[in-house]
Amino acid sequence: VSDPRMSGKVDYPLPTMLTALVVSMTTLARSLRAVEQRTGQMARKRDRWLGIEGRIADNTFGKVLPRLSHSELMGCLHRLVKAEHRRGNLQPTRLKRGTVAIDGKNVVTLHWPDMLRLLKLEPDEATVKQGTALFAKRYPQAQVCTRDNGAPYALLRVHTATLVSGDAAVCVHQRPIAGCTNESGSMPALLDELKAAYGRTRLFSLVTTDAGNTACGIAGKVVELGLDYFAQIKSTHGDLHDLAEDKLRHRSKASAHASDTDKQNGAVVTYYCWRYDLGDDGYLDWTHARQLVRIQRIAECQRTGEVTKGNRYYVTSMAPDALSASSALATCRAHWRCENNTHWTSDAELMEDRRRPAWSRHPQGSLVVSALRMMALAILAVARKLSRLGSRAETPSWGQVAEHFQLELCGSILETKAFDTV
Repeated sequence: VSDPRMSGKVDYPLPTMLTALVVSMTTLARSLRAVEQRTGQMARKRDRWLGIEGRIADNTFGKVLPRLSHSELMGCLHRLVKAEHRRGNLQPTRLKRGTVAIDGKNVVTLHWPDMLRLLKLEPDEATVKQGTALFAKRYPQAQVCTRDNGAPYALLRVHTATLVSGDAAVCVHQRPIAGCTNESGSMPALLDELKAAYGRTRLFSLVTTDAGNTACGIAGKVVELGLDYFAQIKSTHGDLHDLAEDKLRHRSKASAHASDTDKQNGAVVTYYCWRYDLGDDGYLDWTHARQLVRIQRIAECQRTGEVTKGNRYYVTSMAPDALSASSALATCRAHWRCENNTHWTSDAELMEDRRRPAWSRHPQGSLVVSALRMMALAILAVARKLSRLGSRAETPSWGQVAEHFQLELCGSILETKAFDTV
């Protein structure tokens, strides 16, 4: 990663600082202030481990983060993922083939005071229209949103690609969504970057998307790159969704091609799968489509007896003999690991959605922090996959893995209160 600092004014090499950030994230550091404390603890216990000779000030990290390259950090993430792939830790154990789930996420929301601070303007120096126009020009990676009643704000959005086919569901790529476009418009460039990064690794051969990232052109792009797709469709997809409803909506449970039952959060959940063969010619412009899939989810709360039902429709480039009904059902369920294992874990466990104290309130800095957080999350995911609790041989939680890292790195010199918390 290129170092943007002047060589004569550098106290700590950039690799040392970036590694300190990632290591601190794996131990659930809540802020840059906590990173400063971690570096001091590691220096005391590990004696210049990773080149850390003492406590690194939080302000030192805060100044360098907005000046780093997100794309270069993605190269680091790619090398990390490829290394784990070579070690055999990312094999498709939950699905029959390597599968990547693509979904969008809002990394941070910058409110009007934050926007004015970045523009170095006082509230009375610029109108809302002038301020938003200047912010969009200066920070094109942010989506500026205005409201009829209330101050404007800006969103930093990214696409994440999560490998959902293995036990360790790691984020393999992240790409910012430019403020001038939406998730669908950013998909072609994302697919090109995925192919460039992993085209020779055979890490995955199937791409799954939600309805917001599904379009005929995007599906065609996936096929052109030598991959297959499994994409959700809704009423906004017009005739294709109408055909799926017409052919599959009235199918009975007895005619389901596959089913599965599971217990989730105190409810008994049953899934049913129906398929419709489109043949070798597809349907209308979807010439690459080979079958339509309907997945029905029925959940019965064991405490109240309340029953909820929901249906989702999918289109895939795989023919019925290449994707069975049971595999389609497993692929549908595995797609949502991008939410549970990447987005939710990043928000809840690594505290990405905390507004205060934020690691960075700068658009570029926020994207850089998010990239580093994906690396930390990949390390924790692989560690969970390889670990078992000695007493029960169960997979440890995210928090237990992070606590183990913290105790290994700096446990003996933690203050009593901090040690008891771990």
